[in-house]
Amino acid sequence: MWRVNRADLAQFRQWLKRADFQFDAMSTQQGVRMANWYGQPRAYDFRANVREQRKDHHYSLNFDYKFGVELGNAPALPARGSVILLHPWGMEGSALTTWALLFASAGYTVVMPDLRSHGESADAPVGYGPREADDIVDLVRDLRAAKRLPGPLYLFGVSYGGTVALFAAPKLAEVHGVIAIEPYASAATVIRRAPAGDLFGHRWLASWIRPREVDQAIQRASRQLGVDLAQPDPGDALAHTPSCALILRGAEDNLIAGDGLSELARRSPRASYVEVSQEGHLILPMRTDRLLPPLLDWMQGVPVDASGSCPGFMPLPFVTTPAADPIAAPKL
Repeated sequence: MWRVNRADLAQFRQWLKRADFQFDAMSTQQGVRMANWYGQPRAYDFRANVREQRKDHHYSLNFDYKFGVELGNAPALPARGSVILLHPWGMEGSALTTWALLFASAGYTVVMPDLRSHGESADAPVGYGPREADDIVDLVRDLRAAKRLPGPLYLFGVSYGGTVALFAAPKLAEVHGVIAIEPYASAATVIRRAPAGDLFGHRWLASWIRPREVDQAIQRASRQLGVDLAQPDPGDALAHTPSCALILRGAEDNLIAGDGLSELARRSPRASYVEVSQEGHLILPMRTDRLLPPLLDWMQGVPVDASGSCPGFMPLPFVTTPAADPIAAPKL
C-alpha cells in the first residue's frame, strides 16, 4: 500500500512517453490482458534529489527531479540486465517511474506491468500474490521469446508488488535476484493492521472498526475471490527460490510487522532482511537517495550461480536538513 495521486501519475506517464518508453499489452495463458511499460537503457542522467526537513515535531520530504539530457534524445546504453518493477496495491506500473528512470540510467532494461485489476490491465480476480505471479511468469516468457529481456533478470516489488515478486521468483529459472520492499508476509494480517496503520485516514478511525468486523470482511473477500487470504504464504515460495533475495522494511512501518518479515527471510538461507532506520511504509519506497546506490551494488554482487554467497546490503544514512521556514507539504 502506497500513495501517489492522480496528478503525479499523469506526470509520470508523460515522462515515460517523452523518454521513449513503450506502452504495450499482452495476454496471459489465463486470458488476462497485461498492460506494461517497456524501456531500454539510456543515458537520461536522471536525478531524484530528496530533501528531508524537520522542525519541532513536523517532518517533510521535498523531491526535485532533473534530467541531464533532453528527453527523447538520450543515447542508448549497453544493457547490464533487466528489472521488472511491480507496483503497490491500488497503483499502476507508472507509480514506479522514478525507479524506472534511475534503473534505465544505470544500464538496465525496465518493464513496469500494471498488475491484474490495476491500471490498464484487465479486471480479473486478484490473488494477493500467486495469481499475479502467474501473470508475471507469462509476461517474462513473452518478452524472452521476443528477445526483449536481456539477462540477468531481477524482480523488484513494493508492498503488494514485493509479495508478487516473491511468489514469481521460484517459477522463473532466469531470475537472478529478488528485491522486495515491505512485502506482505500475510495478506490477512496486513488487512487487520491497516485500520490502525494511519495509512487510510485518521488513526482514531480504528476505534470504530472492531476486530470481528475486520475478520468478517476478510472472510467475505476470501469467498468472493476464491482464495483464503490467510493461506497465501510467500515464505514457501521463498524457500524454493535459488536466487538471492533482499527484503527491506522501514523501521517505522506501522503496516508491515518486522517480526513477520524477519521470520519470512529465515525461510531461505539466500534471503536477507534489512530494516531501514527512520522510514515508514509510505516513505521508504520513495527513498531512492538512500536505497538506489547500495541496491545497484547489491545487484552487481549477486553471484552467477547458487553456490556463491549472496551480498550484504547497507542503506545510506538518514540525513536531515534543518528547516528555518514553516514546513511545506511534500510535493512531487
